[in-house]
Amino acid sequence: MIIQKMEYDDWQKEIIEDTSKDILLCKGRQIGGTTVFAQKAAKWMAEKGETILVGSITEEQAKLVIVMVKEILMRDYPGAIATVKKDKPTLDKIILKNKGWIRSRAVGTMGDAFKGFTAGINWFNEMSKWPELAFIAIMPTLLTTGGGMWGDSTPFGKFINNTTKKTFFFKCFENTDGRWKIYYKTSPEVIKERKLTEFWTIEKREASLKFLKDQKATMSKSEYSQEYLGLFMDDVSQWFPDELITSCMTEERQDKIDKNAIYFLGVDVARMGEDESTFEIFQLTDKGHLYQIENQTTKKTTLPQTFEHIKQLWALYDFSKIFIDSEGIGVGVFDWLMFDDDTKHITEAIDNSKQIMSVDGRTRKLQKTLKYSHFKMMMETGKVHLLDDSNIFQSFKSVQFAYTNDNLGVRHLKIFGNYTHIAEGSTNAGWGEKSKHLNLQVYSIKV
Repeated sequence: MIIQKMEYDDWQKEIIEDTSKDILLCKGRQIGGTTVFAQKAAKWMAEKGETILVGSITEEQAKLVIVMVKEILMRDYPGAIATVKKDKPTLDKIILKNKGWIRSRAVGTMGDAFKGFTAGINWFNEMSKWPELAFIAIMPTLLTTGGGMWGDSTPFGKFINNTTKKTFFFKCFENTDGRWKIYYKTSPEVIKERKLTEFWTIEKREASLKFLKDQKATMSKSEYSQEYLGLFMDDVSQWFPDELITSCMTEERQDKIDKNAIYFLGVDVARMGEDESTFEIFQLTDKGHLYQIENQTTKKTTLPQTFEHIKQLWALYDFSKIFIDSEGIGVGVFDWLMFDDDTKHITEAIDNSKQIMSVDGRTRKLQKTLKYSHFKMMMETGKVHLLDDSNIFQSFKSVQFAYTNDNLGVRHLKIFGNYTHIAEGSTNAGWGEKSKHLNLQVYSIKV
């Protein structure tokens, strides 16, 4: 299916036509950043025979870039795509008859997927979430071409892993050497100024502005400023450092299931039509180590389909415990699990807003804070062993934290992020290790 000819915003048109060697877009979310660089890539490939190497944070995003560029080429430059068998488009590359090409890769943890290529342009898609080592790996692809760089991203902190060393994206945005052409656009600005068309109607604009208003009311100032205003916030930091994540990614998927092992399933249920539901399977050993056995995700599934997927996994692994989020849409799946004779005795609700109080009554913390703190402690002590998978790395890297004060001036730790579904499912499963030996009382408090 060919995408419709769209009316680009003035700032998008400027980026598309910009001939600057190095271009950086710092932005709020959902304004069309990837779209505009996909259009620019198609134009430069077709009109200049340019060779472009794209890095994205996940395999899904890397494939999406190829799909977007291919559809633009078919719409705006019919007949440009090579048709000989060896050059036909794939999920990770497009080659044109004029020898221009684009290749798209997930950056992974080290950027090894870029080695061996030579390109005229490096496009860093959502670059703030790249591991810093990936930039080192991709830069030599420009060595013999004297090529340029394009970058787009929403900010993700100024510093690397809570140190004083600046991230590559932040250094590019500071632009102290003047090499970058900087574009900066916020989500409210784009929504308000976008020209009304057949596709972007006044109803859509008003609905989007209402959404932003609701987000501003529910998010902290730091969260909203980062996600929608595209600001680098000093008080927002990464919860799991890159080095900690990679040090734990030691496992490969197993061929056999040990029927005598203790398996936990952690589930994070997606909102319909949005992010992915995730199913994280961990094995608990006698020494208290957690080994990730499997990581599965599903998209746009109904609640009955999610329930059936859990039942299929239960039939294979005979879980000792199933931990599932019980807030929002997850409560529907939780209710079915509690009604089912096979799963009702092993299912435990994870309520992120629930307050857990110690026996002495002196302290209480949100279950979400406790489960992330416990999982991080296990990682730091070498007791968590994750699958070596780039999607897992990006999900854990996406978890952020900030401290906020309530109306009484009491300071609270808040953990949040986007693309955290795998980390959510994993920390849910990790709660199984904690619940085996802690004597806690649980109180539910609405927040």
